[in-house]
Amino acid sequence: MQRVAIAGIIAMEPECIVLDEPTAMLDPGGRDEVISAVMKLNRERGITVILITHYMEEAVLADRVIMTDGGRILLDGAPREVFSQVELLKKHRLDVPQATELNYKLRCSGLELPECVLTESECADAIIKLISENKTV
Repeated sequence: MQRVAIAGIIAMEPECIVLDEPTAMLDPGGRDEVISAVMKLNRERGITVILITHYMEEAVLADRVIMTDGGRILLDGAPREVFSQVELLKKHRLDVPQATELNYKLRCSGLELPECVLTESECADAIIKLISENKTV
């Protein structure tokens, strides 16, 4: 149904679309398809996309993230800027991407990792780098 809705949007050629939880109740493959289609609309057709989501892994793909709490803007900026504020977000019971959460917990335990990672691959790369730097030959 989401794909049909997106096709209808393309036919109307809007300048801006607002999508409220377009990937809700989809499996991971379906979520990836919908997000890819939306990103393609933005990239290839210059359509502004406002995406409302609770999936933080989707939010990190955005150019700009606005986190709200109780209808008020809490943070507004690039994903790395917003998700680097882990303690503030947690204080307001808001989520961060899983990779960001893991990196944050590892940093709190004393490991020297980057201040903020957004994706699983960034997190894995940071951990691999840490391990390889601490290897004794």
